Amino acid sequence: MPKSDIPQLTGLRFLAAFSILFLHTVVWCTPFNDTKVPLAVANAVGLYGMPLFFVLSGFVIHYNYAVLFQDQSLGSASRNFFSARFARLYPLYFFFLLFGSLSDFVSNWLSWAPKEFENYVFHTLTLTQSWVYEFSIHDRLVLNHGFGLAWSISTEFFFYLVYPFLVFAVLRIRRPRTGLVAVTAFAVGFIALLTVALINFASIEGVAKSFFPRVGDVNSDASFYRWLFYYSPYVRVGEFVLGCLTAQLFMIVRELPVARRERLCAGVVFAVAVVWLVGFGFIYAYPIAVPDGLGVAGSFGAWLVNIAHVSALNFGVAVPLATVIFYTARYEGTTATFLALPAMVWLGEISYSLYVVHTWTLRPLIRPAISWNEVYQVDMILRVSMGIAFTIIVSAGTYRLIEQPARRYLRTLLMNGKTAKAAPYAPNAPNEAKGI
Repeated sequence: MPKSDIPQLTGLRFLAAFSILFLHTVVWCTPFNDTKVPLAVANAVGLYGMPLFFVLSGFVIHYNYAVLFQDQSLGSASRNFFSARFARLYPLYFFFLLFGSLSDFVSNWLSWAPKEFENYVFHTLTLTQSWVYEFSIHDRLVLNHGFGLAWSISTEFFFYLVYPFLVFAVLRIRRPRTGLVAVTAFAVGFIALLTVALINFASIEGVAKSFFPRVGDVNSDASFYRWLFYYSPYVRVGEFVLGCLTAQLFMIVRELPVARRERLCAGVVFAVAVVWLVGFGFIYAYPIAVPDGLGVAGSFGAWLVNIAHVSALNFGVAVPLATVIFYTARYEGTTATFLALPAMVWLGEISYSLYVVHTWTLRPLIRPAISWNEVYQVDMILRVSMGIAFTIIVSAGTYRLIEQPARRYLRTLLMNGKTAKAAPYAPNAPNEAKGI
Protein backbone atom coordinates (compact mmCIF):
# COMPACT_ATOMS: atom_id res chain seq x y z
CA MET A 1 0.00 0.00 0.00
CA PRO A 2 1.45 3.43 -0.93
CA LYS A 3 2.70 5.43 2.01
CA SER A 4 1.34 8.84 2.90
CA ASP A 5 3.48 11.71 4.06
CA ILE A 6 3.68 12.35 7.81
CA PRO A 7 4.85 15.98 8.07
CA GLN A 8 4.79 15.99 11.86
CA LEU A 9 7.72 13.57 11.85
CA THR A 10 9.72 16.14 9.90
CA GLY A 11 8.83 18.66 12.61
CA LEU A 12 10.14 16.22 15.21
CA ARG A 13 13.42 16.06 13.30
CA PHE A 14 13.84 19.78 13.88
CA LEU A 15 13.16 19.43 17.61
CA ALA A 16 15.87 16.78 17.81
CA ALA A 17 18.37 19.00 16.00
CA PHE A 18 17.32 22.08 17.97
CA SER A 19 17.81 20.38 21.34
CA ILE A 20 21.44 19.64 20.48
CA LEU A 21 21.97 23.07 18.92
CA PHE A 22 20.58 24.78 22.03
CA LEU A 23 22.72 22.64 24.35
CA HIS A 24 25.94 23.38 22.49
CA THR A 25 25.16 27.07 22.05
CA VAL A 26 24.68 27.59 25.78
CA VAL A 27 27.58 25.35 26.86
CA TRP A 28 30.13 26.66 24.35
CA CYS A 29 29.13 30.31 24.06
CA THR A 30 27.84 31.34 27.50
CA PRO A 31 29.81 29.63 30.31
CA PHE A 32 29.73 31.22 33.78
CA ASN A 33 31.98 30.75 36.80
CA ASP A 34 29.46 31.34 39.55
CA THR A 35 26.19 29.85 38.31
CA LYS A 36 25.27 26.57 36.66
CA VAL A 37 21.62 27.40 36.01
CA PRO A 38 22.06 28.05 32.24
CA LEU A 39 24.07 24.85 31.98
CA ALA A 40 21.33 22.91 33.78
CA VAL A 41 18.63 24.30 31.49
CA ALA A 42 20.72 23.48 28.42
CA ASN A 43 21.25 19.91 29.59
CA ALA A 44 17.55 19.50 30.37
CA VAL A 45 16.79 20.42 26.76
CA GLY A 46 19.73 18.72 25.08
CA LEU A 47 19.53 15.27 26.63
CA TYR A 48 16.63 14.31 24.32
CA GLY A 49 18.40 15.09 21.05
CA MET A 50 20.39 11.94 20.29
CA PRO A 51 17.79 9.43 21.55
CA LEU A 52 15.13 11.20 19.48
CA PHE A 53 17.39 11.11 16.41
CA PHE A 54 18.00 7.39 16.70
CA VAL A 55 14.46 6.28 17.59
CA LEU A 56 12.99 8.53 14.90
CA SER A 57 15.54 7.21 12.43
CA GLY A 58 14.39 3.65 13.06
CA PHE A 59 10.74 4.65 12.65
CA VAL A 60 11.26 6.59 9.43
CA ILE A 61 13.68 4.11 7.84
CA HIS A 62 11.24 1.24 8.37
CA TYR A 63 8.23 3.30 7.33
CA ASN A 64 9.90 4.36 4.09
CA TYR A 65 11.95 1.33 3.09
CA ALA A 66 10.20 -1.80 4.40
CA VAL A 67 8.15 -1.98 1.20
CA LEU A 68 11.39 -2.07 -0.79
CA PHE A 69 12.37 -5.35 0.87
CA GLN A 70 8.86 -6.73 0.45
CA ASP A 71 8.60 -6.02 -3.28
CA GLN A 72 12.16 -6.64 -4.50
CA SER A 73 14.87 -9.23 -4.16
CA LEU A 74 17.25 -8.78 -1.25
CA GLY A 75 20.06 -7.71 -3.58
CA SER A 76 17.96 -5.19 -5.47
CA ALA A 77 16.36 -3.77 -2.33
CA SER A 78 19.71 -3.50 -0.56
CA ARG A 79 21.26 -1.72 -3.52
CA ASN A 80 18.47 0.84 -3.70
CA PHE A 81 18.38 1.27 0.07
CA PHE A 82 22.11 1.86 0.49
CA SER A 83 22.26 4.08 -2.59
CA ALA A 84 19.48 6.29 -1.24
CA ARG A 85 21.00 6.52 2.23
CA PHE A 86 24.52 7.16 0.89
CA ALA A 87 23.17 9.97 -1.29
CA ARG A 88 21.36 11.38 1.74
CA LEU A 89 24.25 11.36 4.19
CA TYR A 90 27.63 11.35 2.53
CA PRO A 91 27.89 14.56 0.45
CA LEU A 92 27.39 16.99 3.34
CA TYR A 93 29.31 14.71 5.67
CA PHE A 94 32.29 14.58 3.30
CA PHE A 95 32.30 18.35 2.78
CA PHE A 96 32.50 19.08 6.50
CA LEU A 97 34.84 16.16 7.15
CA LEU A 98 37.28 17.82 4.76
CA PHE A 99 36.57 21.23 6.29
CA GLY A 100 37.10 19.92 9.83
CA SER A 101 40.27 18.07 8.90
CA LEU A 102 41.72 21.25 7.42
CA SER A 103 40.55 23.28 10.41
CA ASP A 104 42.27 20.86 12.81
CA PHE A 105 45.37 20.69 10.57
CA VAL A 106 45.18 16.90 10.52
CA SER A 107 47.68 16.71 7.63
CA ASN A 108 50.33 17.82 10.14
CA TRP A 109 50.10 14.34 11.68
CA LEU A 110 51.93 12.93 8.67
CA SER A 111 55.26 14.26 9.94
CA TRP A 112 55.08 12.80 13.44
CA ALA A 113 52.07 10.46 13.70
CA PRO A 114 51.67 8.77 10.29
CA LYS A 115 49.93 5.66 11.67
CA GLU A 116 47.35 7.76 13.49
CA PHE A 117 46.82 9.76 10.30
CA GLU A 118 46.20 6.61 8.27
CA ASN A 119 43.71 5.30 10.85
CA TYR A 120 41.92 8.63 10.93
CA VAL A 121 41.60 8.78 7.14
CA PHE A 122 40.42 5.17 6.87
CA HIS A 123 37.79 5.33 9.61
CA THR A 124 36.41 8.74 8.71
CA LEU A 125 36.16 8.02 4.98
CA THR A 126 34.43 4.69 5.65
CA LEU A 127 32.19 6.15 8.38
CA THR A 128 33.41 3.62 10.93
CA GLN A 129 34.99 5.95 13.50
CA SER A 130 32.40 5.20 16.19
CA TRP A 131 32.59 1.45 15.58
CA VAL A 132 36.07 1.14 17.07
CA TYR A 133 37.57 2.01 20.41
CA GLU A 134 40.83 3.43 19.15
CA PHE A 135 43.01 6.26 20.43
CA SER A 136 44.55 8.88 18.22
CA ILE A 137 46.75 11.84 19.18
CA HIS A 138 46.33 14.11 22.24
CA ASP A 139 44.72 11.31 24.30
CA ARG A 140 41.54 11.52 22.23
CA LEU A 141 39.63 8.82 20.42
CA VAL A 142 39.78 8.83 16.64
CA LEU A 143 36.08 9.74 16.54
CA ASN A 144 36.77 13.04 18.34
CA HIS A 145 39.12 14.49 15.73
CA GLY A 146 38.36 16.60 12.67
CA PHE A 147 34.59 16.44 12.52
CA GLY A 148 33.83 15.19 16.02
CA LEU A 149 30.04 15.42 15.82
CA ALA A 150 30.12 12.91 12.96
CA TRP A 151 30.35 10.04 15.45
CA SER A 152 26.54 9.92 15.34
CA ILE A 153 26.54 9.72 11.53
CA SER A 154 28.95 6.79 11.80
CA THR A 155 26.64 5.14 14.32
CA GLU A 156 23.66 5.75 12.04
CA PHE A 157 25.54 4.18 9.15
CA PHE A 158 25.93 1.02 11.23
CA PHE A 159 22.15 0.94 11.66
CA TYR A 160 21.78 0.91 7.88
CA LEU A 161 23.95 -2.21 7.67
CA VAL A 162 21.82 -3.89 10.33
CA TYR A 163 18.46 -2.98 8.80
CA PRO A 164 18.41 -5.48 5.87
CA PHE A 165 18.92 -8.28 8.41
CA LEU A 166 16.29 -6.85 10.76
CA VAL A 167 13.51 -5.87 8.38
CA PHE A 168 12.19 -9.35 7.62
CA ALA A 169 11.80 -10.23 11.29
CA VAL A 170 9.94 -6.96 11.93
CA LEU A 171 7.68 -7.49 8.91
CA ARG A 172 6.50 -10.79 10.37
CA ILE A 173 4.54 -8.76 12.91
CA ARG A 174 1.10 -8.36 11.35
CA ARG A 175 -1.38 -7.83 14.19
CA PRO A 176 -1.76 -4.82 16.51
CA ARG A 177 -1.56 -6.91 19.67
CA THR A 178 1.54 -8.71 18.43
CA GLY A 179 3.12 -5.37 17.55
CA LEU A 180 2.42 -3.93 20.97
CA VAL A 181 3.81 -7.04 22.66
CA ALA A 182 6.92 -6.89 20.46
CA VAL A 183 7.60 -3.24 21.31
CA THR A 184 7.07 -3.86 25.03
CA ALA A 185 9.09 -7.08 25.14
CA PHE A 186 12.00 -5.56 23.27
CA ALA A 187 12.08 -2.47 25.49
CA VAL A 188 11.98 -4.52 28.69
CA GLY A 189 14.53 -7.00 27.39
CA PHE A 190 16.94 -4.32 26.23
CA ILE A 191 16.70 -2.44 29.53
CA ALA A 192 17.41 -5.70 31.36
CA LEU A 193 20.41 -6.36 29.12
CA LEU A 194 21.79 -2.87 29.77
CA THR A 195 21.26 -3.30 33.50
CA VAL A 196 23.23 -6.54 33.51
CA ALA A 197 26.00 -4.89 31.48
CA LEU A 198 26.20 -1.95 33.88
CA ILE A 199 26.26 -4.18 36.96
CA ASN A 200 29.06 -6.23 35.44
CA PHE A 201 30.92 -3.36 33.82
CA ALA A 202 34.07 -3.94 35.88
CA SER A 203 34.38 -7.38 34.30
CA ILE A 204 33.62 -5.97 30.84
CA GLU A 205 36.27 -3.30 31.29
CA GLY A 206 38.74 -5.94 32.45
CA VAL A 207 38.23 -7.84 29.21
CA ALA A 208 38.63 -4.57 27.29
CA LYS A 209 41.94 -3.84 29.02
CA SER A 210 43.27 -7.23 27.99
CA PHE A 211 42.13 -6.72 24.41
CA PHE A 212 42.87 -3.05 23.68
CA PRO A 213 46.39 -1.60 23.98
CA ARG A 214 45.00 1.31 25.95
CA VAL A 215 41.82 2.10 27.91
CA GLY A 216 41.05 5.64 29.04
CA ASP A 217 40.25 6.75 32.58
CA VAL A 218 36.63 6.05 33.48
CA ASN A 219 35.95 9.76 34.09
CA SER A 220 37.35 10.94 30.76
CA ASP A 221 35.53 11.46 27.48
CA ALA A 222 37.78 8.76 26.02
CA SER A 223 36.80 6.13 28.58
CA PHE A 224 35.72 2.70 27.42
CA TYR A 225 32.55 3.18 29.45
CA ARG A 226 31.51 6.30 27.55
CA TRP A 227 32.45 4.83 24.19
CA LEU A 228 30.52 1.62 24.78
CA PHE A 229 27.33 3.11 26.23
CA TYR A 230 27.20 6.44 24.38
CA TYR A 231 29.20 6.50 21.15
CA SER A 232 29.26 2.92 19.93
CA PRO A 233 26.51 1.62 17.63
CA TYR A 234 26.45 -1.72 19.45
CA VAL A 235 24.40 -0.22 22.30
CA ARG A 236 22.72 2.67 20.47
CA VAL A 237 21.22 0.21 17.98
CA GLY A 238 18.57 -0.53 20.62
CA GLU A 239 16.99 2.87 20.02
CA PHE A 240 16.95 2.25 16.27
CA VAL A 241 15.33 -1.18 16.64
CA LEU A 242 12.69 0.28 18.97
CA GLY A 243 11.91 2.86 16.30
CA CYS A 244 11.54 0.14 13.65
CA LEU A 245 9.16 -1.86 15.85
CA THR A 246 7.13 1.27 16.61
CA ALA A 247 6.87 2.00 12.89
CA GLN A 248 5.66 -1.54 12.20
CA LEU A 249 2.95 -1.14 14.83
CA PHE A 250 1.92 2.14 13.25
CA MET A 251 1.84 0.61 9.76
CA ILE A 252 -0.42 -2.19 11.00
CA VAL A 253 -3.02 0.17 12.46
CA ARG A 254 -2.72 3.24 10.23
CA GLU A 255 -5.71 2.31 8.04
CA LEU A 256 -7.90 1.30 10.97
CA PRO A 257 -10.39 3.90 12.24
CA VAL A 258 -9.49 5.49 15.56
CA ALA A 259 -12.08 4.32 18.07
CA ARG A 260 -13.04 6.50 21.01
CA ARG A 261 -11.62 4.02 23.52
CA GLU A 262 -8.35 3.78 21.62
CA ARG A 263 -8.02 7.55 21.49
CA LEU A 264 -8.67 7.83 25.23
CA CYS A 265 -6.13 5.14 26.13
CA ALA A 266 -3.58 6.60 23.73
CA GLY A 267 -4.05 10.04 25.27
CA VAL A 268 -3.35 8.65 28.73
CA VAL A 269 -0.22 6.83 27.55
CA PHE A 270 0.96 9.97 25.74
CA ALA A 271 0.45 12.05 28.89
CA VAL A 272 2.44 9.53 30.92
CA ALA A 273 5.23 9.67 28.33
CA VAL A 274 5.36 13.47 28.48
CA VAL A 275 5.44 13.42 32.29
CA TRP A 276 8.19 10.80 32.13
CA LEU A 277 10.25 12.99 29.79
CA VAL A 278 9.79 16.15 31.86
CA GLY A 279 10.49 14.33 35.12
CA PHE A 280 13.56 12.65 33.69
CA GLY A 281 14.89 15.98 32.47
CA PHE A 282 14.35 17.57 35.88
CA ILE A 283 16.05 14.74 37.76
CA TYR A 284 18.94 14.80 35.29
CA ALA A 285 19.51 18.56 35.22
CA TYR A 286 18.53 19.96 38.63
CA PRO A 287 21.63 18.65 40.46
CA ILE A 288 23.79 20.42 37.86
CA ALA A 289 22.46 23.76 39.13
CA VAL A 290 22.05 22.69 42.76
CA PRO A 291 24.54 20.00 43.82
CA ASP A 292 22.91 17.46 46.15
CA GLY A 293 19.64 19.30 45.51
CA LEU A 294 17.73 16.04 45.29
CA GLY A 295 19.59 14.37 48.12
CA VAL A 296 23.06 13.62 49.41
CA ALA A 297 25.02 10.53 48.46
CA GLY A 298 23.26 7.37 49.55
CA SER A 299 19.78 8.89 49.55
CA PHE A 300 16.90 7.86 47.29
CA GLY A 301 17.14 11.17 45.43
CA ALA A 302 20.83 10.67 44.73
CA TRP A 303 20.05 7.15 43.49
CA LEU A 304 17.49 8.56 41.06
CA VAL A 305 20.00 11.13 39.80
CA ASN A 306 22.57 8.41 39.22
CA ILE A 307 20.05 6.29 37.30
CA ALA A 308 19.11 9.30 35.16
CA HIS A 309 22.71 10.16 34.31
CA VAL A 310 23.61 6.57 33.49
CA SER A 311 20.54 5.81 31.38
CA ALA A 312 20.64 9.19 29.59
CA LEU A 313 23.69 7.91 27.71
CA ASN A 314 21.44 5.75 25.54
CA PHE A 315 18.06 4.11 26.21
CA GLY A 316 16.80 6.13 29.18
CA VAL A 317 14.15 8.13 27.30
CA ALA A 318 13.76 5.91 24.23
CA VAL A 319 10.43 4.40 25.28
CA PRO A 320 8.60 7.70 25.97
CA LEU A 321 10.07 9.18 22.78
CA ALA A 322 8.81 6.21 20.77
CA THR A 323 5.42 6.80 22.37
CA VAL A 324 5.47 10.46 21.32
CA ILE A 325 6.46 9.53 17.77
CA PHE A 326 3.66 6.97 17.46
CA TYR A 327 1.08 9.29 19.00
CA THR A 328 1.88 12.26 16.78
CA ALA A 329 1.91 10.05 13.68
CA ARG A 330 -1.35 8.25 14.50
CA TYR A 331 -3.61 10.85 16.13
CA GLU A 332 -4.69 14.33 15.14
CA GLY A 333 -4.40 17.01 17.77
CA THR A 334 -2.54 20.08 18.95
CA THR A 335 0.85 18.35 19.05
CA ALA A 336 0.56 16.91 15.54
CA THR A 337 -0.81 20.18 14.16
CA PHE A 338 2.06 22.19 15.64
CA LEU A 339 4.73 19.79 14.36
CA ALA A 340 3.16 19.84 10.89
CA LEU A 341 3.25 23.64 10.56
CA PRO A 342 5.05 24.72 7.35
CA ALA A 343 7.78 26.47 9.34
CA MET A 344 8.41 23.35 11.46
CA VAL A 345 8.47 21.13 8.38
CA TRP A 346 10.95 23.45 6.63
CA LEU A 347 13.19 23.52 9.69
CA GLY A 348 12.97 19.75 9.84
CA GLU A 349 14.04 19.49 6.23
CA ILE A 350 17.25 21.41 6.96
CA SER A 351 17.82 19.63 10.30
CA TYR A 352 20.71 17.51 9.01
CA SER A 353 22.49 20.70 7.97
CA LEU A 354 21.63 22.26 11.34
CA TYR A 355 23.40 19.45 13.11
CA VAL A 356 26.38 19.29 10.80
CA VAL A 357 27.23 23.01 10.53
CA HIS A 358 26.66 24.25 14.07
CA THR A 359 30.03 23.22 15.43
CA TRP A 360 31.54 25.87 13.11
CA THR A 361 28.82 28.53 13.05
CA LEU A 362 29.01 28.84 16.84
CA ARG A 363 32.79 29.27 17.02
CA PRO A 364 32.82 33.08 16.49
CA LEU A 365 30.54 33.43 19.55
CA ILE A 366 32.56 31.29 21.96
CA ARG A 367 33.90 33.22 24.96
CA PRO A 368 35.70 32.28 28.20
CA ALA A 369 33.80 31.69 31.43
CA ILE A 370 32.86 34.89 33.31
CA SER A 371 30.94 35.92 36.42
CA TRP A 372 27.18 36.41 36.18
CA ASN A 373 25.64 39.90 36.18
CA GLU A 374 22.75 41.71 34.46
CA VAL A 375 24.87 42.86 31.51
CA TYR A 376 26.14 39.35 30.81
CA GLN A 377 22.61 38.03 31.17
CA VAL A 378 21.63 40.16 28.18
CA ASP A 379 24.83 39.10 26.44
CA MET A 380 23.87 35.45 26.99
CA ILE A 381 20.41 35.94 25.48
CA LEU A 382 21.89 37.71 22.46
CA ARG A 383 24.64 35.13 21.96
CA VAL A 384 22.24 32.21 22.11
CA SER A 385 19.72 33.92 19.82
CA MET A 386 22.32 35.01 17.29
CA GLY A 387 24.09 31.66 17.36
CA ILE A 388 20.87 29.78 16.60
CA ALA A 389 19.76 32.30 13.96
CA PHE A 390 23.14 32.28 12.21
CA THR A 391 23.20 28.49 12.22
CA ILE A 392 19.73 28.34 10.64
CA ILE A 393 20.79 30.80 7.92
CA VAL A 394 23.95 28.85 7.06
CA SER A 395 22.05 25.55 7.22
CA ALA A 396 19.50 26.81 4.72
CA GLY A 397 22.39 27.57 2.38
CA THR A 398 24.16 24.22 2.76
CA TYR A 399 20.84 22.43 2.32
CA ARG A 400 20.14 24.15 -1.00
CA LEU A 401 23.70 24.32 -2.31
CA ILE A 402 25.15 20.99 -1.14
CA GLU A 403 22.56 18.57 0.26
CA GLN A 404 19.84 18.78 -2.38
CA PRO A 405 21.91 18.91 -5.59
CA ALA A 406 24.40 16.28 -4.40
CA ARG A 407 21.61 13.95 -3.35
CA ARG A 408 19.83 14.29 -6.69
CA TYR A 409 23.05 13.70 -8.61
CA LEU A 410 24.09 10.63 -6.60
CA ARG A 411 20.64 9.08 -6.82
CA THR A 412 20.66 9.50 -10.57
CA LEU A 413 24.15 8.02 -10.72
CA LEU A 414 23.59 5.10 -8.34
CA MET A 415 19.96 4.26 -9.03
CA ASN A 416 19.69 4.49 -12.80
CA GLY A 417 19.67 0.76 -13.50
CA LYS A 418 16.78 -1.63 -13.90
CA THR A 419 16.52 -2.19 -10.17
CA ALA A 420 15.88 1.50 -9.56
CA LYS A 421 12.75 1.37 -11.69
CA ALA A 422 11.20 -1.13 -9.31
CA ALA A 423 11.74 1.14 -6.32
CA PRO A 424 9.31 4.05 -6.58
CA TYR A 425 9.23 4.67 -2.86
CA ALA A 426 12.80 4.88 -1.61
CA PRO A 427 14.11 7.61 -3.95
CA ASN A 428 11.33 9.96 -2.88
CA ALA A 429 10.69 8.81 0.66
CA PRO A 430 8.50 11.49 2.24
CA ASN A 431 9.96 11.47 5.73
CA GLU A 432 13.59 10.64 5.18
CA ALA A 433 15.46 9.91 8.35
CA LYS A 434 17.95 12.45 9.47
CA GLY A 435 21.22 10.59 9.38
CA ILE A 436 22.45 11.43 12.87
